[in-house]
Amino acid sequence: MEQIKELIKYAVRAPSGHNTQPWKFIVFESEIQIHPDHTRVLPVVDSDNHALWISLGCALENLVIAGGKFGFKSEVNISSEDKDRTFIKVKLFSLDKQRPDELFDYIGTRQSTRNEYEAINLSVQDLNVLKTCFDIQGINARFFSQDEIKVLEPFIIEGSNLQFKNKKFVTELVSWFRFFEKEAKEKGDGLWTACMGLPKMNRFIGNIVMKHFVSAKSEAKRWKKLIHSSSGLVLFVADKNDIEHWVNLGRAFQRFGLTAAKLNISHAHVNMPCEEIEVRKQMTKSLDLTGKHPLLLIRFGYSDKMTYSFRRPVEDVIFKKDAYI
Repeated sequence: MEQIKELIKYAVRAPSGHNTQPWKFIVFESEIQIHPDHTRVLPVVDSDNHALWISLGCALENLVIAGGKFGFKSEVNISSEDKDRTFIKVKLFSLDKQRPDELFDYIGTRQSTRNEYEAINLSVQDLNVLKTCFDIQGINARFFSQDEIKVLEPFIIEGSNLQFKNKKFVTELVSWFRFFEKEAKEKGDGLWTACMGLPKMNRFIGNIVMKHFVSAKSEAKRWKKLIHSSSGLVLFVADKNDIEHWVNLGRAFQRFGLTAAKLNISHAHVNMPCEEIEVRKQMTKSLDLTGKHPLLLIRFGYSDKMTYSFRRPVEDVIFKKDAYI
């Protein structure tokens, strides 16, 4: 059991929307199940739960990578006992020796780095490494250079405008803000404002600032600055819009994030045009992606590291089968 707990410690270092950490792990002798935690959904920004399953895919990839380091081969399946009970099943098989993936060493150092980048182009070599860092069925990534960012900018700004004009979106976002280190540590989840480069403020003041002084206009200005300081953007595209492909997209994105960490390249979400359905449709048509599903947009570039977000104790995400059911 202690070895399984170690694997899950690496799994939960994965990113998730608003750092909600929407996963539950059920452990058997030679199997780990990853279930969605429906108490941690984001009904406004992620109404179909595709981002939730992408997060579970990220956790899965960490688990598989860590398994190789600990001497396990992983067999992964999506299990659906009924329409309301779908989960990821990971069977573990002992190996004669370790089969480490070099990305294991970067699980603890990868982070979503939300600051302004240095507006420096990546080397051709590093860019090629990022472009070839995963080979996962049904998932592709389209890269946009600094010069090509203008193609995506209208969709990014439109998505941001729609979200920050939506009071329900702002309320949901602020509910996951952690304004002080003490609160962030105690809860072990959410968006600690220090990780976002925001000044310290109490929750009362923070709510007033976010709901009355942060506007669609101010966010558009901020996002323009952030994307134009980036070395480029990468759009993750799925062949189908279903749970299997959402999980696979998460696995691909996690490998991208770990590879970026290995190369000392920062990355962060710019996912508004994928989250707003009508904007996503417009972007799909504009980019000639008919029949495909662009579900995740990421910026990347060089920057200093920021404060790391917290994770809940591994004991809080491991459940016994009977207790979960």
